[in-house]
Amino acid sequence: MKKKSELLKQEPSEILIIKEQQFYEDVRLILQRAREEAYNSVNGIMTYAYWNVGRRIVEQEQYGETKARYGSYLIKNLSEQLSDEFGTGFSVANLRNCRQFYLVFPENSYGFSMAGKIPWSHLRSIMRISDEEERNFYLKEALTENWSVRVLERNIKSGYYKRMLSTQLPDKENKALEFVKDPFVLEFMGATPNISQLESDLETTIINNLQKFLLEMGKGFSFVGRQMRICTETTDFYIDYSDSLIIPILA
Repeated sequence: MKKKSELLKQEPSEILIIKEQQFYEDVRLILQRAREEAYNSVNGIMTYAYWNVGRRIVEQEQYGETKARYGSYLIKNLSEQLSDEFGTGFSVANLRNCRQFYLVFPENSYGFSMAGKIPWSHLRSIMRISDEEERNFYLKEALTENWSVRVLERNIKSGYYKRMLSTQLPDKENKALEFVKDPFVLEFMGATPNISQLESDLETTIINNLQKFLLEMGKGFSFVGRQMRICTETTDFYIDYSDSLIIPILA
């Protein structure tokens, strides 16, 4: 009611401007959503096209007597022909990626069903992982957490999956501790291992690299504050980062 009365007090020209702004915003959102859906659709189509290219390469290789020699010759020739007709994107290396993509993600696998939702750049990193469960873990996390390629590659290299796996406790009711990983990999802070390092120095380093630190902690954590002030009737206390800087968010 308050907003309605405020609109009535405004001049007709002002109301028209507000309506035109809302009109523009509505149209902009329509186009933005359509563009996102089109991108996701094209990404999925191209991803499965790469899978089918890999399938045909593997099938064709089976006709050669010496697979290694014939496979190398086959991919090199295919790369030259496709590059002449379709341009960039069909290098020997990328065609080998297509071949590996087909071999790593069989048609009825979880990875195959997820592949159309993940960018090709992410898939190239994930399909190099030998363990299927670990691959599936990164597929799911990359999608649900919206990881960039850089974040994904860092998590793979730092053993994110194994560290998360090691923290799964028998007591499933203790949800807070399930988020904590041990050990942490904090190489991005540029701090050398030093047992004599002051806690304040570590706190400052974490603050300066807060985004990366939260990623290392895992999902479900939020930045609360630095040196939070807690007041009582007689004394003020300041809780440091180890107690209150980062807290888990429980559902």
